[in-house]
Amino acid sequence: MPYSPTSETITATNPVTSSVVAPIPVPTYGPGGSFAVFARTHISAQPSTCLSLIRDTSNWRKWNTFCPSITLSPKSPPPPATSDPAIPTGNEGWLELGTTGAIDVFMSGDGLIPGRKRSRTQGMIVTVLSPMTENEKKGYRIAWKGTGYSHWQLHSERVMEFISITLENGEQGTEFNCWETFGGVLALVVKATYGHTLVERFGDYQRDVKAFLE
Repeated sequence: MPYSPTSETITATNPVTSSVVAPIPVPTYGPGGSFAVFARTHISAQPSTCLSLIRDTSNWRKWNTFCPSITLSPKSPPPPATSDPAIPTGNEGWLELGTTGAIDVFMSGDGLIPGRKRSRTQGMIVTVLSPMTENEKKGYRIAWKGTGYSHWQLHSERVMEFISITLENGEQGTEFNCWETFGGVLALVVKATYGHTLVERFGDYQRDVKAFLE
């Protein structure tokens, strides 16, 4: 998916960038929308390892301060067959292409603190789960779109890319790009009300993944 690089550079003292940016194309809705939240970091782990961490929802409660749990729908379609060993199918609690569920969202970023209550739940459906090889990028991509609103009211889709890179220390690692593009008549309300909070939470999401895997 094409997106403009952020002006911030990933460094040892600035390991995560997160910001509100112009809309970035997403698989289901293409270009357009009102705004996007984009975050990036580098991780000392392989792209397949990063992808598996996101797919294994039974372990979200160990690292995910933003969305520590999800209720998967029993009506989700059976997983498609795949020939890529990095995208195994049939594991209980793992996200598959077409999986539907309701994510527990903690907008305060306190999802791992006992006794704290979720802000809301967010319906979702996995729209992409595939290797990526375009534009000389090699790695994996997963995406899901939000459900629960009419398209004209509010629509959003989150994309995560795990791209194989050479880290500053010369070892192989992963560039983790994550963005969510929002559209619909309520999108600007979301931006005005929660834009700053979403930037913080998307940054936390990157930091959580990085800390857990490193």
